[in-house]
Amino acid sequence: MEESGENWPFESDLVIGDDVIFEDGDQSESVCGDREIKEKLMALSATIGLNKMDDTTILDKAKDYVENLQERVKELEQESGSNINMCNNKRTQNVNSNEYSCGTDDNLPVVQAKVLQREVLVMIHCEKQNGVILKILTHLENLHLSVVNSSVLQFGKSNLNITIVAQMGDGYKITVDELVKTLRLVISTQ
Repeated sequence: MEESGENWPFESDLVIGDDVIFEDGDQSESVCGDREIKEKLMALSATIGLNKMDDTTILDKAKDYVENLQERVKELEQESGSNINMCNNKRTQNVNSNEYSCGTDDNLPVVQAKVLQREVLVMIHCEKQNGVILKILTHLENLHLSVVNSSVLQFGKSNLNITIVAQMGDGYKITVDELVKTLRLVISTQ
């Protein structure tokens, strides 16, 4: 096809929805027709809960709907970010994910804790030793944490994976970082 456009079809030659075939044999995608646009607008209207309206109103309402959803997402992200604190055994504090330092990955025990409102999730990977579960549960009770659920799985021949969900009592006053440090100390002492 020539660059000058002298052999291009005139507006009157094309109808919306027609396929365009170029001289080299390539075919363009179908030009979207008015009927298809109306169908898509009606589907959009139904999705956001509107009755039949003019196209401009549907698009304006859809724009408002999307903006409201985006605001709600921001609110939920802020709400969840302020309610979740996490502590694991990394040495540096990560401000974005609320992670606190508690040890190194090379040494056992590895202790992680997360707090969501009044619940605490504790995950421990430690060496298998006599009485370790009793020491951990007693320590949590002394900190005014009531165990709701616990799971102990043997990992290999000499390691344990312990997961505990506990509810904070009225006397619970320590930070997540302090909880992890004290649990590491309790597990490490013979």
